[in-house]
Formats: sequence, C-alpha cells, structure tokens
Amino acid sequence: MWPAVLGLVACVGLGSTTTGCIIVDDDDDDTVIIDNGGPRPPEQPMEMSIETDVQLDAVPGDGVGVFVEYYSNGVYRVWTTCDTNFSGVVCPIDVFMSVDTSSTIDAITTDDLEGADHVNVNEAAGTVDMHVDTGVDFDAIEISTTPGAILRLEVLIDGVAQPRFVYWFGNGVLHNGAPTSPVDFVPTVP
Repeated sequence: MWPAVLGLVACVGLGSTTTGCIIVDDDDDDTVIIDNGGPRPPEQPMEMSIETDVQLDAVPGDGVGVFVEYYSNGVYRVWTTCDTNFSGVVCPIDVFMSVDTSSTIDAITTDDLEGADHVNVNEAAGTVDMHVDTGVDFDAIEISTTPGAILRLEVLIDGVAQPRFVYWFGNGVLHNGAPTSPVDFVPTVP
C-alpha cells in the first residue's frame, strides 16, 4: 500500500499538472488513477441569486475584490478593488460578462477607468469585457440591460480564473467567492 500512496503523492505533488501521471495500485483492488495532465472540461456555471438595489462597500487598496450589484432599472454595476496598500502592486483584472439570450445590453457607462484600462463591448453578442489595472482606487462599469437579465461573469486576475474574489449580496447575506467560474447572477426583482 505504501508504494501506491507514495506514488500518488509524488505524482500529484511533483508534476501531474504539467507532465501527466499514471498510478497503478498493486493491492489487488483494481485501483487505477490516470491523470493525463490535459485540459479539464469547462465548468457549468451555477445560478446565484443577487438581491436588487443593494449597494456594496469596500475600501479601495485594502483588498482584492470584484463586486457585483444589480439595480431595479436593469443596471448591473461591477467594480474592482486591489490590495495595493499592502502589496505595493496593482491588480491586473479581466472581467468577462454576458447576458442571457433573451436579454440585451442597452448602454455602458464606465467609472474611474484610467491609463491602459479599457472595455470591449459587443452589443450584438451581448458581451462586455473589462480589462483594468486596479490600484488604490475603484474601477467600475455599469451595464444597462433588459430588466431581469441574467448576467454571466468570469474573473481573471493575473490571467488566472479567480471566482473566490467575487462578492455580491443574495439571499440576505454577503457572498464572498463564487462557486463556479463563470457564474450566473439572477436578480431577485427585475
């Protein structure tokens, strides 16, 4: 049994993500673990309830976050913060957003974007991408949609999916961390 355990530890700990690994356990229970290091299948987005007309608050520069708010007129506000006050560096954040196929994006408003920060909008496809370097400030976008639109959101920080930094208010509590990447937000009131 110990050779199998040590083989598993060595494979997982030393290289399964880049080189692939095959483990055959010789204890006669037919256990075979194969990790070919290939890409994982895409995650199915979970639908999360987001309460309408709840404004979130955070101190710019004191922590990393992507905050999602929804307002009764069909507007999603998505804004970012970074831990620059402690780390001394900015956070390169990419936020990819889209609305469900029965909804439209009617208008986009940005707030406090500067430098190389930019937004790409494809109204026909119902997508908006925000690329920001957030420091000791907020970077924000407001997306006017069909009231009640479902917003799909995916967050990359330094090029890595980071759903754990997504915050929203739903079901009476502040959520810190989305369960999937991407995640779908469903408003409680259109």
